[in-house]
Amino acid sequence: MRKLCHCGQKMSLDFRVLIFGRVIEIDRVPIFECQLCSHYEVLPAVKSDLLALLDELKESNEQGLVLFNEVNELADVMFSISRTWNQMESTSTSFEVLFEQKCKERINLLLDVYGCAKEMNDRQWMDEISKRLLQISDFVNYSQFSGAN
Repeated sequence: MRKLCHCGQKMSLDFRVLIFGRVIEIDRVPIFECQLCSHYEVLPAVKSDLLALLDELKESNEQGLVLFNEVNELADVMFSISRTWNQMESTSTSFEVLFEQKCKERINLLLDVYGCAKEMNDRQWMDEISKRLLQISDFVNYSQFSGAN
């Protein structure tokens, strides 16, 4: 996944640790990063979820480590691919194609889990799965890869 930086260079996908209030680390936040000028920005598709998480953390007064990929489905799919991508780079499949495939697989899995939650009449679980489905399906439906190559 790539995007153009304001300096004209291509930015690549990476993951960062964000420190919030000097007491909470939010790890595995997907970002676009420019190797030339070191500019980085949070991936637009997860920014609203990151801001919502920051609001929750502000209210809770928690301390410690939060793994963002455990909060955001899209970040989780990206992170799982990126962990093995270096070994797979010799394949002809691009990151974007693999990512889209893995997103569709995750959507199918979440739909199956939703069916199980519905069968159990577990409203809280259904709501959580619906939230996760929205995070990933919105991205797939409105593919944010346009202009990011």
